[in-house]
Amino acid sequence: MKKLKAIGELTRLEHGVMYGFGVIIGIIVAGGDFYARVPIFGVSLVVPSRIALLGFFVALFIQAGAFALNDYCDLESDTVNRRMDRPLVRGELKKEEALLIAILATALGICSASFLNPLLFSLALLSAALGILYDLKLKEFLAVSNVYIALTMAIPFIFGGLIVDPRGLNVALVILASIAFLAGLGREVMKDIADMNGDALRNVRSVARVYGAESAKRVVVSSYALAVILSFLPFFAATTPYFLNPVYLLPVIAADLLFLRTCVELKPFRKRVAHEGDIDYHGMRKETLIAIGIGLVAFISGALYRF
Repeated sequence: MKKLKAIGELTRLEHGVMYGFGVIIGIIVAGGDFYARVPIFGVSLVVPSRIALLGFFVALFIQAGAFALNDYCDLESDTVNRRMDRPLVRGELKKEEALLIAILATALGICSASFLNPLLFSLALLSAALGILYDLKLKEFLAVSNVYIALTMAIPFIFGGLIVDPRGLNVALVILASIAFLAGLGREVMKDIADMNGDALRNVRSVARVYGAESAKRVVVSSYALAVILSFLPFFAATTPYFLNPVYLLPVIAADLLFLRTCVELKPFRKRVAHEGDIDYHGMRKETLIAIGIGLVAFISGALYRF
């Protein structure tokens, strides 16, 4: 059980599950069928549809592979940063095991995508390739790593929408993907502030290292603020199922309050924070992850329960 727990932490299983549900949410928001009815012993059971399951596994496994390879490549810097949340740093998994898990997970994700249409298979291949390039080299270039991670948070919704209609995306999905991108960008820049010392070992040219922690904080706050503003657009867009829909609005407000709380705690517009080490960046990242989860609930509930 301890080994399985370590593998779950290595692959960030909770993130992968969220990415997988992102695909299903994309299917729901696009108006597709995400479930099927299967008659068993005279009883009609509701189960996930074939394309929903395949899309879920594509996102889950490709991201699991990317996270595992990331820890394999970043072991030295994670050790310097004292990332005791990493099983490789704690010694619970070997580097060779992490590499093997990364290869197997990525292969499973690509295999799952092979059962979908050629456009989605190509998108899955591109996502896997970018993940590998990011872990090996791309993260060393200015802001590339932040943009890449933000894109990985937006792509599942786009992927789900393209499963339903390969010809294009509706307005609600574009807004949802944009919010995910902005929230992801903010979380990654915030992570870079906390990891500045370790990033120096690999010469990662993050916004925090190049322009300083205070400038990076302003990027974080701006990203979260834009995400909050965008989150209200579906409520006032008559062409979406979220138009004047309180089932959507209430959880969105809860998520927005968490984002705004993080913005206040970062104190981005002060010239200097006296005790930078007192800011719990990892704790705030967990809180914003919860906010993202609540936001996803808003988009699901608003699409399923319309007023």
